[in-house]
Amino acid sequence: LDEDVLNAILEILLCVGGLGALSRTSRHVRAACMPILFRKCFRTMRVRLPEPYIFLPAPLWSHVQSLVIRDDCFDKMDASDSPYTDNCLLCGALAGPLFEQWLPRMPRLRSITLYQNPFSGEQSHGISWSALCAVISIPTIRTLKIDRLHVCPALRPDDELHVASVAPLASFQYIFDKPALSSVYVRPAFRQPDYTAEMKALSTALRALHESLEVISLPTSSVSIQVFSMHTWPRLRRVVLRGEPSDSLVSSILSAISHLPSLKSLVLKFSASVQTRPGVLWRGDNVTSFPCPVLEELVLTYPDPADQIFDHLPPTLLALSLCCWRHLYHEFFSPYRSWDPSGGLIFNLLFSSSEMYRVLRRSQTPMLLRLTLEYRADDGDEELLHRIAQAYPRLTYIKLIRYRPREADTVPVVSALP
Repeated sequence: LDEDVLNAILEILLCVGGLGALSRTSRHVRAACMPILFRKCFRTMRVRLPEPYIFLPAPLWSHVQSLVIRDDCFDKMDASDSPYTDNCLLCGALAGPLFEQWLPRMPRLRSITLYQNPFSGEQSHGISWSALCAVISIPTIRTLKIDRLHVCPALRPDDELHVASVAPLASFQYIFDKPALSSVYVRPAFRQPDYTAEMKALSTALRALHESLEVISLPTSSVSIQVFSMHTWPRLRRVVLRGEPSDSLVSSILSAISHLPSLKSLVLKFSASVQTRPGVLWRGDNVTSFPCPVLEELVLTYPDPADQIFDHLPPTLLALSLCCWRHLYHEFFSPYRSWDPSGGLIFNLLFSSSEMYRVLRRSQTPMLLRLTLEYRADDGDEELLHRIAQAYPRLTYIKLIRYRPREADTVPVVSALP
């Protein structure tokens, strides 16, 4: 068989679960299967391992392209007797030779994901500054994702905020903040995090990476929006911000991203307080024109009908999402809720059909291909659907999350479609 054909067959077998059995048929077949079987590897870390072969067997190292590591270490509970760390905020398992010596030996390694068990209550736990520096200096990696682990929740006295060398990282995703106002009980953290050290560390790391990054995802609590105006970002195409924004962040975000003329995707997953939207992005005369003229995707959560940004959306826009974060229907379906979401204050922050119609009427985005809306139904339903049908003839995807009034049993919208 031609090598390309063989690889295609092996990919199909991987999808249907038969590749492992095939790899055990002969030595030659196993050699052909190994690059596909072991290109993605998962490892749980509970303690700092003494030898590299315990982390992964040596024959696999040359095949690993994507590595996912889950932090299940015991240091987060009590570091007083730990031989690996002197601070329970700083993970002792995700440190030492793992990042500095072992992972750089994987010649095909392109992607690293570090995460913490989502049900863990030790929210302040994270990786140290030395560990972060070691990870971003691995020459082959292009994607780094840190999920529910803090980045440098504390700095040691001998930590120098300086990065000697970095890989040409294309994607840096730091995901920590979760949607607010969930009815599911979440166990509080043992320690409330102090973001001072984290903000300093992230600012230093991003300063070292700014020339190569194309995608960046950050929590609002851990970074200053001014980081985008302090450096040039020649390759940056996608920015994602999640969390509860400060008023200064909301008021200055458009001026900050004006330094990103090539930005194509802006995702603002801001949480709302019980009675208040995150705020207005376009404030008076602070901005004269939309700062990203080639923007193709815009995601806004809990948008404000008074926001002038809808009057200035660029005609290049291909995807628009105006929703909650997270979608309110999760509250309706939650088995833990003891209240009616449709009677809550957060429900009133949703646009009504009429408000959504007025907002879309103000925007001139005829090239739109994807549209996602979340709103409360009122007597403006037909106007809204007519507007969508007439204003966006190129749509290939539409998602309408519509909440009917309690007393409404029918959905009288079929006649509104042409």
